[in-house]
Amino acid sequence: MKAQRRFQLFSVTVLAGSALFLSSCAGGRLFSDHDIVMKTPPSGPIVWTQYNTYTDPVRTMVMDGDDLWMGTMKGIIRFNPKNGEHQIYTPKNTEGGFIARAVYILSVDPKGNKWVGTYGGGLSRFDGQTWKRYSKDDGLGDNWVYDIEYDRDGKMWVATWDGVSVFDGERFKTYRVADGLPDKWVYSIALDRDGVFWFGTEGGISRFDGKSWTTFSHKDGIGGEIKESPAGGAVASPFPAEGGADEGPGNGYGSSFLQHHMNAGKQNAAANPDFIISSAVDGQNRKWFGTWGAGVARFDGTKWTNYTTKDGLGGDYIYTLVSDGEGRIWAGTNGGASWFDGTRWRTIDQSTGLQDNNIFSILFDPTGRRWFGSLKGLSVFKGSIPAVLSAGPAPHDRDFERP
Repeated sequence: MKAQRRFQLFSVTVLAGSALFLSSCAGGRLFSDHDIVMKTPPSGPIVWTQYNTYTDPVRTMVMDGDDLWMGTMKGIIRFNPKNGEHQIYTPKNTEGGFIARAVYILSVDPKGNKWVGTYGGGLSRFDGQTWKRYSKDDGLGDNWVYDIEYDRDGKMWVATWDGVSVFDGERFKTYRVADGLPDKWVYSIALDRDGVFWFGTEGGISRFDGKSWTTFSHKDGIGGEIKESPAGGAVASPFPAEGGADEGPGNGYGSSFLQHHMNAGKQNAAANPDFIISSAVDGQNRKWFGTWGAGVARFDGTKWTNYTTKDGLGGDYIYTLVSDGEGRIWAGTNGGASWFDGTRWRTIDQSTGLQDNNIFSILFDPTGRRWFGSLKGLSVFKGSIPAVLSAGPAPHDRDFERP
């Protein structure tokens, strides 16, 4: 496949006490855009770079060496920030390497293989040269795949819409409701420092130590107060709708909650504190869970603590949770990207540089860049976290050319 290199790039630079200028280098042209006044963060200048994915949401990201891999609702983008080269993978140009365009999770295993979890097309492995697909016919719980985690033995655990499947390199074993899950729809997997798994489902959270199961739900303390209207702003479904421009599953994007695997009894358009779609474990082995409309729930092993927009979260719909390795938990919400510094939540949103407030994925690379995947593209800045942010709307800037 030929790497595509056509870009339009804006760098957004904030200087002390000055206006913010947008400049572009595209096809040899250099021009300035409108001015936006931004309050200077005490931590120094901030440079935002925006990447336009043609309104194709960036649902998941993973780093592999120098390459940033992005899963979108229309395929996969491999991008090298050092030289600007990128390559786009689709079911068509991989000759069926993966068969559903909508990619929900990307992961790199201990051997360096890329794993692609899709919406309706099962699971695919890419070793850099060849692709191999896995589906229900191979023992995978379901063809709708939402999360991937690896245990201490290197086995891969896969969250699907019909249980959690464990892959030992040759075959799958699937845990379902009959084994102890509270609901068969599983969206997130977290492995704590004791080797215990935590599964986020539509019926609450399951703790599995390899032998016994424990379930936690809203009645046990998970999730904050449910609001009638979305707190933090309009909510975008993190799941694609059926159909679209290409035939096959997972090739559209939109209101799949109303279709929900074509099961009339599983409709979660409204807020639900037991609907857990993200999870993370911090350096203190505390477990964090993102709910659909009830904020973030934290478990310290004894008690639950809930955080909502009342506590500073950008929004109460939590698409992703990430630990940055510096003691902070970040939440991608329907109201921007929020981080918890141990005392309070603070938020970056459209008014302070993001392309969109619906943040589906967050990644921190080894060079110090902070990547935010949204409904409209990708935003990145490098440097320390600003103590104060205030600005006008951020522009779209760099285009990934579609094959």
